[in-house]
Amino acid sequence: MQTGKDVNNGIKVVAIVGVGGIGKTTLAQKVFNDEAIQGEFRKKIWLSVNQNFSDVDLLRRAITEAGGDAQPPQSAKTSLHETLKNTLIDHKTFLVLDDVWNHRAWDDVLKIPLVNAAASGSRVLITTRDEGVARGVKAIWPYHHVDILGPEDAWSLLKKQYYVCN
Repeated sequence: MQTGKDVNNGIKVVAIVGVGGIGKTTLAQKVFNDEAIQGEFRKKIWLSVNQNFSDVDLLRRAITEAGGDAQPPQSAKTSLHETLKNTLIDHKTFLVLDDVWNHRAWDDVLKIPLVNAAASGSRVLITTRDEGVARGVKAIWPYHHVDILGPEDAWSLLKKQYYVCN
């Protein structure tokens, strides 16, 4: 397990772990849209990953989100890897992989183009229900766990929301 150093050419992977519906995506959106993040990273990519994702579709969406041309002459995975690398080359990149069910989306699809092209200091934020996924992508440990609110905290949050709406 990592405790702060990276093994991906200056790219660190951070994981948000918790049960379904607990707020992992909401937390990741807050981070993604934060002013400091927007100013720090030249390329920002948000990808929702489902259980049955397609490698080619994931690569195309990553290229489009990064501002590249997702319709290279060939749609083969290798060609799309090259297009993504060319789109990210020397750019500090912030990639969010939301709702990841296994580490394949990172290890087999997106890791090579990012590690080989994105600038050092780039970051990957993964949301997952499974701590095994966080281990599989070699996320920095300890992982950020989103836990269920206790009754007092839940009541306090509900009251705040009520007063904001009125």
